[in-house]
Amino acid sequence: MADTNREISVVVVGGSYAGAAAAKKLADLSKKGYSGLKVTLIDKNTHYFHAVGFPKALVDAKYAEKAFLPFAGFFEPGSKHAFVNAKLDQIVDAHTIQLDNGQTIHYDYLVIATGGQAPGPINVVGSTKEAGLAEIAELRAGLDSANTIMIVGGGAVGVEVAGYVAASYPAKKVILAHSGPRLLPGNFREGVSNGAVQKLGQLGVEVVLNERIELPSDSAYASHVGSTEVYGSSGANYQIDVLIKAVGFQVHSDFVEPLETLCGQKLRIDDGGPRFIRVLPTLQINSSMFPNVFVAGDANDMPMSTKYGFKAEMQGNTAAGNIKRMVECGFDQELAHATSVDPVAASDVQVPVLSKWSDLVDAIMVPIGPDLGVAQALKVSLGCLGLSNYLVSLVKSRDFMLWMRKGYFKNRHVK
Repeated sequence: MADTNREISVVVVGGSYAGAAAAKKLADLSKKGYSGLKVTLIDKNTHYFHAVGFPKALVDAKYAEKAFLPFAGFFEPGSKHAFVNAKLDQIVDAHTIQLDNGQTIHYDYLVIATGGQAPGPINVVGSTKEAGLAEIAELRAGLDSANTIMIVGGGAVGVEVAGYVAASYPAKKVILAHSGPRLLPGNFREGVSNGAVQKLGQLGVEVVLNERIELPSDSAYASHVGSTEVYGSSGANYQIDVLIKAVGFQVHSDFVEPLETLCGQKLRIDDGGPRFIRVLPTLQINSSMFPNVFVAGDANDMPMSTKYGFKAEMQGNTAAGNIKRMVECGFDQELAHATSVDPVAASDVQVPVLSKWSDLVDAIMVPIGPDLGVAQALKVSLGCLGLSNYLVSLVKSRDFMLWMRKGYFKNRHVK
């Protein structure tokens, strides 16, 4: 029988949607009979940034201020759980990680929730709230003085940014260029895409489809402020004052290399694109040698249709639920005993039946400025209909669901 008072170290790397959900759920487990369980949340930033709300933060300085929540206020004051402001350098083995500050941390269970990232400021580059706000303010100042603004990328973020910029700067020319034949992800109905084009048009946005923009040489960063000329695959040229790049999804997963060496297999996708980490349906990393390592959110190799904040949060809860089951079965005790003799013996430890992640929610809400929007739920498209404006405004446009994130940071007034 498992010792409920034993020391259990759970480490969660990454404090955004998946990581915050997992860390909070597992920290609550320590109040339910597992007094020795400690959760360590690790993030390279001092504050969580509500990246989903970037379109609103870009044009609303007061909202931007609220969109940064301090990790120092994540756990209850006086609890054993801890936040560490550092970056993961490598996963050394089945029980140890090393941080970029040289610190090593032991874990019984590990949740990798480092996510995917577009270059700043859509995902801020600065590691502090002050630096992040400065990045966004610099781009906002560029919008203030610009005549022509181009957004490159017609996914949900690009559409939302174009809508909010156009609504906030009605006298400026706003261009949304997209390399594909329609806006928004292809797994959503065409009516949603058509509705997005129509409603962007209501705000004066010029939507250019099937146009691949040749980006400036400094495009590693997501914005370019200053008069410049860019060229499209159609042969057209565009004289613009601000360019905002809503493409270029990246995943940083080099920290997995030591595990690949230990197990002798590739644990990451290697096809020239983002190096997603391979996972089982249970969200465990795809190696029997590391059954106590989970990858939740954008960093794993689940389909691109799952790369949304609310789905990452659901994955974080799934990973946490599976760890809870393993804790209750005493899996960490058995694994520690087996691997103390032979690291390969991890494969012989019986893993309890775990839940499989299932992407059953096929939904999207895309605000297009504060008053317009498109939506799809249960295969029902609300694109051109006025009803979608009401629903999107009611559910998302008001604060891009920031209120939900504040529930994870109940002590957010901590400095």
